[in-house]
Parts: sequence; structure tokens; C-alpha cells
Amino acid sequence: MTITEFSSSTFWKGETGIKATVSDSGRSYRSSLYLKNGQVFDYSCSCADGRSYKGMCPHCAALLAYYQTRRKEENSRSVFTSQEIRGMIREYTNREVADILREEEGADVVLRPRLLFKSSGLELEFEVGRERFYILRDLPAFGEAVDNGTLIRYGKQFSFHHSLSAFTAGSRPMAEFLMDLLHTYRDYYAHFHRSGLAVPSFRSIQLNKGDADRFFDLVMGQILETEDSRGQRRKLLVTEDMPRLEIRAERSGRDGISLTMPENLTYFKGESAIYLTLEDCLCRCAGEKGRILAVFFDRIRKSPGSGSLEVNDRDLPLFYERVVRTLEPYLQFQSEDVRLEDYRPQELKAQFAFDCPAPGEVVLHPTLSYGDFSFHPIEDEKVPRTVCRDVPGEFRVSQAITRYFKYREESGSDPVIRDDEEAVYRLLTEGIPEFRTLGEVLVSERMKKLRVLPPPTVSVGVSGRGNWLELKVDAEGMSRQELLKILDSYRQKKKYYRLKTGEFLELGDGGLLTVAEMLDGLGLTKAQMSEEVIRLPGYRAFYLDSILEARRGMSVYRDRMFKTVIRGMKAVEDSDFEVPESFCGELREYQKLGYKWMKTLDELGFGGILADDMGLGKTVQVIALLLDERERRTEQKPSLIVCPASLVYNWENELEKFGPSLKVLLVTGNAAQRREAASHAGEYDVVITSYDLLRRDLELYGDLEFRYQIIDEAQYIKNAGTLNAKAAKAVSAVSRFALTGTPIENHLGELWSIFDYLMPGFLFSYQKFRKEYEIPVSKDGDRKVLERLHQLIGPFILRRLKSQVLKELPEKLETVVYSRAEGMQKELYSASAALLKEKLESGGFEQDRFQVLAALTRLRQICCHPSLCYTNYKEGSAKLETCVDLIRNGIAGGHRILLFSQFTSMLEIIGERLEKEKISCYRLTGDTPKEERIRLAGTFGQDEVMVFLISLKAGGTGLNLTAADMVIHYDPWWNVAAQNQATDRAHRIGQDRKVTVFKLIMKDTVEENMLRLQQMKQNLAEGVIAEGTVELSSLTGRDVMRLLEG
Repeated sequence: MTITEFSSSTFWKGETGIKATVSDSGRSYRSSLYLKNGQVFDYSCSCADGRSYKGMCPHCAALLAYYQTRRKEENSRSVFTSQEIRGMIREYTNREVADILREEEGADVVLRPRLLFKSSGLELEFEVGRERFYILRDLPAFGEAVDNGTLIRYGKQFSFHHSLSAFTAGSRPMAEFLMDLLHTYRDYYAHFHRSGLAVPSFRSIQLNKGDADRFFDLVMGQILETEDSRGQRRKLLVTEDMPRLEIRAERSGRDGISLTMPENLTYFKGESAIYLTLEDCLCRCAGEKGRILAVFFDRIRKSPGSGSLEVNDRDLPLFYERVVRTLEPYLQFQSEDVRLEDYRPQELKAQFAFDCPAPGEVVLHPTLSYGDFSFHPIEDEKVPRTVCRDVPGEFRVSQAITRYFKYREESGSDPVIRDDEEAVYRLLTEGIPEFRTLGEVLVSERMKKLRVLPPPTVSVGVSGRGNWLELKVDAEGMSRQELLKILDSYRQKKKYYRLKTGEFLELGDGGLLTVAEMLDGLGLTKAQMSEEVIRLPGYRAFYLDSILEARRGMSVYRDRMFKTVIRGMKAVEDSDFEVPESFCGELREYQKLGYKWMKTLDELGFGGILADDMGLGKTVQVIALLLDERERRTEQKPSLIVCPASLVYNWENELEKFGPSLKVLLVTGNAAQRREAASHAGEYDVVITSYDLLRRDLELYGDLEFRYQIIDEAQYIKNAGTLNAKAAKAVSAVSRFALTGTPIENHLGELWSIFDYLMPGFLFSYQKFRKEYEIPVSKDGDRKVLERLHQLIGPFILRRLKSQVLKELPEKLETVVYSRAEGMQKELYSASAALLKEKLESGGFEQDRFQVLAALTRLRQICCHPSLCYTNYKEGSAKLETCVDLIRNGIAGGHRILLFSQFTSMLEIIGERLEKEKISCYRLTGDTPKEERIRLAGTFGQDEVMVFLISLKAGGTGLNLTAADMVIHYDPWWNVAAQNQATDRAHRIGQDRKVTVFKLIMKDTVEENMLRLQQMKQNLAEGVIAEGTVELSSLTGRDVMRLLEG
């Protein structure tokens, strides 16, 4: 038998209907089955057996077997409509019907509340009606009716379909409030529903404090019916204007008074206010008024009597001062035989006498007085009980004494400071002003000598002397040696400096602080600072100017030469430097500014880092500079360009395109060819070589001085100890520039190395730079040091981002695409990760760092494809399947794709898989010859090949591949900047389509945690330049453990 036209449907209550056409011996029959909870309870078939009702025919049996087999294959269950969903359908239907009926009935139902004062608190009951009103005797039932739109009849003349829209506009807010209360109770009684029990009925509902506040918001300004605990009803106006409440004060017994509250006074508290019933009003008291009255009425309510309290005559002064005076704005104390004003306490007077009986010692003699009676605050046990004391006032005095004096005299009770300069300084600057607010301050003649002097006026003069600067610093009335000691106090973060006279010199945010910061930033030795005139390199001009701009508490003199240098750098855009006429092409405005910036630095004798974002055309800005030199030069000096080997021919092409008038020499080939070429360098305008060839051929350039030395991808010299860096710095040149989109990839030492090439000594020795800048910024996050570093390097780094200057550049969308390892790939990863964790927990990282990092790389390879590290692995890779799907969909959408991976063997695997999919691709790795590299880059986009597989290190820089608008990073790399550089092969000038970037990440593996670690590590570089990275060699054991956390 064969089964076709199969269909199944699920119904409420677990029912399923199945229909199909069953073919048997050339004839077809329509068979049906009906199941309930998986069991057949009815069936039918158009065959003869089916019509004769003799039991289930073979066709229905075959259909049942087919259905059961199909369910097992689908591994699914029938879905039945939940009771809650059916309830929703019914409720929304009822609501719609109720709305239709309401339009006919009209919104004319009134809901009236009645407030009940019960011993347990406040409760509400409600009436409903139009002209005649009916008590709601079952509030939960009312709530159910409103929820379901039910029609309920209350009397012969009154019925309505319950819904919120049935109530008048004035009653609807109250109805919504009641429904909120009922829903809260319904949640409370949810267990009754679950047990099949009825929810308890009730006609009144209790209000908590928050509900009370909401209720009175609704009835404010209205007449409210109330009922007290005795069943007596009265109507009250709800208001916030409280009548003045009278409290009766009368003599009681022989030595006191009694206080009596008004009759019919009811008091209760909400969450943010208190409420009082007075006369015919129910008053709300909120804010400060409510908080003050709450204290009084809380105590009244706790009184065991009937609203009557008593006060002994001895306590009346305190009662008057603390209670009556506080409540006077709100309550009125009435009395015929008691004058509470007569019990006003005497005024507290304080006197503080300061003396300096010996060097390093300050003594305080405090005195407190009430009228004619005086006493020492520390000996207050001698104060008679008849004195009405100002307790808060005495407490403030005691707190002030404790704050500024830690000890007492051995022979008495007077507070004393001994041999504590900081405590004396704090007393003089903060303490004595505070004591003046508390009473009279007396200072002895000896104490007056302990003055705090304001910071002296500082004068700073700076003059230009050729390539040098001369700096003079003077402080009013101070010797050079004392000035240096004061500056040391600043470095120790002291607030003062103790002069030889014993006086304190205040060290605030004045000129001395500016000078201290300036001299620290200049990195001067003590010997240099001792000189009357300090000699500085010219490149310090911009840092000095940025510091002196503040002019806080000092006078500044700048000579004309210094001002000329600064003005030139600040007005680069307005400079007279024109783009040379021999430049073939058109520079954008920001590129013209970059050219002028380099010209300005060159004119002033400085170098700089052109750190524009990748793809913004750093090359053409340099070509304009080289052309200008050729047109203006007075002597023949070639310029040297040093770049990665992969970019040598790219530079040649760019120079031929934009500067064809320049004579260009490539120093490449074998040793003999390079020697021959270098011997003619002086005959050319531009010489191009690579970092590795410069390192080998350094002796060939020993007798040459180049006009410009330009290093491209300057991160190649980021490690100062490498042969690349040493070779680049050994070349002689008049001016030097560095090009890089990533001046910092891992640590600040890289920035130091580039500046050591540009202007040796600019960032001091590396040991000094590391101690004073790298460690404070990287390890301690010192923002002040970071700001000082910005001031130093800022004028010599020009960085523009694409988002800032290329408004027409299409957006770049980045998406993380996750895969999840399954089967053997998952087992291999879990086993390898467990072994690595075990090694780390036993201290293996420090013992064998290399093996740990190799194991980490192995985990990353397993994420890519286990066959990268297991030669006999025959199963697949979840990530590879995800990648192929992305490529297939991308090509279907007409996208050209760049795919980057760190692992060249992974590119081979991807290439083989794409070949099976009949997808053509190009491949570029470190083994690709330079000429082939250029050919592939030029061909891509001109033919039918849609995919370009590129090794991250070999193709991350120097390529223009704007034909692609989709980028895939198959595996994450530690260096975010390197990944961004790779992306910018497509997202750069010339791109006119939106670029989509996909980062493939294996879920719950080291790859996912790499993203988090990159985010943690990138703050350093973002703070100084732009982007952050993680370097494999810089990982700690803790970092590796964090990577392994799932």
C-alpha cells in the first residue's frame, strides 16, 4: 500500500485528526483516523470493509502505522491549545461583544467608594449604579465580570455588561484602581485556582500604605463618605489644606502639665504622606510637614491613655525647645493657666581660645556658657540639672573638637596637637573657620605666627634660540633651592610646604602646581632644574605652550621666535604651502591638510607620525611632500622609503601614477643587484627598499644623507631591540616621518620606539619612559600621566578616522556569527581544554609557557577544523559548514567576498571545499610572489571569481580590494588592529557599497572568550591613539584561564 495526500490537524482537548489517500492493488481509498491523547477513538474508510463497520480496515491500520512512524522520525508531539489560550480567546471575544453593547447602553455607570476606618487599618467598599446604587457584596466576582465582559443584573431596573468602558469618565479611574487591587488579590489566591477551589468572596478590600496614597490621589478635592469602627458615617472633604490643629495644655498635679488632643481626630499613614481627620476634612500632609507631624502623632497613637500626655516641669524647657518650636508652624498649643514661652531655654554661647605654648604644639581651651554659668565641654558632669541645655549645639561643639584634636593635655582636659604638622595645617585652614561658626575664637600672639600664606606668584619665560629653547622659572621672594624643595612637596602630593619661619605655604592649583607638572613632563634632572636658565630641544615648544596656556597664578613671557613656531603649528590649514603642480591627481581637503602638516613639521625641523585610518591615502600625502621637495630643493638629496616587502611594488605604482616626474629607484634583487642600485642612489629622487633588505644592506647607505626617510607600516619597528628598528634608526636623514594606522598594537613601548626613530630622546630613555609613563598608564590607569603624554606627543601625531573625513564612505556593518561544535569535534575540543586547564591549575604556565601557548593555538585550530592538528581526522567542522553557507548566500546575493584566516592550511581546506561546491576562488599567502600578488589584486573584480582567500599576515596590508563588499574573518586574531586593517582592504576610498563584515566564532570556546579578552585589553591603546589589541606573548596564566572558561 502507498499513502499520499497525508494531512493531520490538532484540536482542543488533545484531539488529532488524520486523513490520507491509501492506494491498494491499483485502487485508491480515503481513510481517516481520530485520536485522543494518542489513542484511536474513531476511524472511517471509503473501502467496503470501512462501510460495513466490521472494525478497523487494513487501510486505516496502514494509515495508523504510517502516522506513528512519521511521528518517530519527526521526534515531535502533537500541540494542543492551552487552557490559558482558550481563556484569552473567550475573554477577548466577550470584551468585543461588551464594547458593542456598551455603545448601545452608553458609558453611564457610576462607581462610588466608601472609606472604612477599621482597627486593623483602612478598607474600601464600593457601590455601583446610575440613579440608585447597589453595594458590591462580592468584589472578586465583580472583578471577574469586568475581565470577561459579563452581563450582571443588580435589580429590576439596573444591569449592565461589565467592562471598564461602561463607567463614566469620572468613575473610570476609580474602577481601574479597584481592578488593580483585585488583580493583586487574585495573584495572592492563585493557589485556589490551581487546586480547583473558589476564590474567597469579600465586600471590602484592605489598603496598604502605597494603595492609600494612590486612592487619595484619585479622590483629592472630592467629598468622600467614611465609616468609623462604630459604624457611624460622615462625609469629609479630602484636601491638602489642613486647618490649624489646637492642642490643649493645662496644669496637671503639682509639677507638670497635660496635653489633650481634639476629639474625633483620626490619624493614619500612607507611604509618602500622613492623613488626619479634622472637623469636616480629611487632610493629607506630605513632604517635610508630613515627616514632622508623623513623629508627633506616632507617639500619640502609642500612648496608653485616651489622647492625653503629660510633661514634668523639669522637662518643659526641652519640650518647648525641641517639640513646641518644631511643631509651631503646623499646630497651635492653647492654654489658660500655662505659658509655655516661659520655659524657653537660655542661649548657648561658646568660646575657643587657641595657644601655641611650644614649637609643634597647639592647645585649645574651650568654654561653654548658659547665662552666668560657664563650664568646660569635656567636664559637663558639673552642669546643674536646673540648666536647660542646648544638646544639639553642645554636640556640634564636641564633634568639632574631636575632628581636629586627637589628644588631651596630660595635666588637664584641654585638647592638644603635638608634633603633627598636617593636623596643625588642617586646623588652620579648616578648623578655625569652623569654630568661628560655633562661637567666639581667641588666638594668642604666639598662635598668630602660625599663618598659612597663599602660593607665591610664579613667572615663566621661554625664548627660541635656533633649534633650542631657553626656559626661566622664578618664584616671588624665593631662592632656587627653596623653590626646588617646594616642587618636591608638590610631587609628594602635599597640600602645604613648611617655611623656615614656621609658616605654612599653601600649595593649591596655582602657578607652582603648573610649574611642577611642566618640569615633570620635561623630564629634567635635578642638575638641570638647579640652573637659572634651562636649555631644551626645540620639539618641547608645543608641550610648553600647552602647559603655559593655563596661566594659573603665574605670569608668562614668550619671545617672538617661540610665538612664531607655535603659531605655525596652530595654523597649519592657513599655511602658504600649496600642493605642487606636478602632482597628478586631486587631493581631498583632509589630505591637503596632512601634506601641510608634514611640511610645517619639516620646516620647523621636526618629524611626525601620519596615523590616518587605513584606506585614507597616506601614500598620496607623502608623494605630494616628495614632489614639493623636488621642485624647491637647492641640493640633490634623495628620499628613502622603507616598507614591508609586499608593498615595494605598490609604492612604485603609486609614485608612477601620482608623481611620474620623480625618478624612482628600487633597491631589490640579489645582493650584487642591490649594491649596484644603491651606488646610484644619489642620482634619484626616491629610493625604495624593504625592511629586511635595509637590514642586510645598511652599509650601502652609510655615506648617504637622505632628505626624507619615510617608513611605511611603522609598526615593523615597534620593538626597539629588533634589527628592523636598529637599521631604520641608523639611516641618516634630514627629516623623518612614519606612516601607520596602528602606532600602538600592544603596549606603549611601541610608541616610544617609533618616536625614538623620529626624534631620538623626545620620549627620553626607554627606562625613564617605562617608569614614568608606560607603567603608570598601563598598570595603574593614571589619567593625569596619560594627559601629560597626550600633551607631549599630540602635535607630532596626525590621525583622522574614516568616519570623520569620509562622510560619503558607505557604512560598515559587523556581525558575529556563532557555530557550535558537535560530535567528534566537540569531544576533541573538550578533552584538549581539560588537559590545558589541568596544566594551568598545577602551575604549568610559568613552568612551560611555550607549551601552554602552543596548546592554546591547538584549541583555536580545533575550532577552525580539527584536521589542522589531527591528520587522521575524517569528520567535518561546524564552522566550515557555517562559512560555506555564508559564501554560498553571499554569491547568490551578488557579493564579492574576502575571507581572512591566520592559518594558511585552513585556507587550503576552504579552497578544496569551495572547489567541490564549484565555486572559483583566488588564494594569497606569504608564499605568493610579489608580482603574482599584484596581479591577483588587479584581476579580482574584473573577472568572474567571487571569492578571495587571504592569509591575515600576508594580505592584511597594502592591498586595495574595493571590488569586494563582504568580508569574512574565519578565525579571531589577538590583534584587533590587524583584523581591522584586513577589513579595510575593502572598506576604503573607492568603495561605493555597504561593507558587511562577518566574524565566525565557535560558541562556548576559547574563540568566544578571545573577544571578551580583546575588549579588556584594548583600553590602553584607545586611551592614547585609537585601537586596542592583545598580544599572544603578553598573555598571563590568569588570561589563559579566562579564555578557557565556558
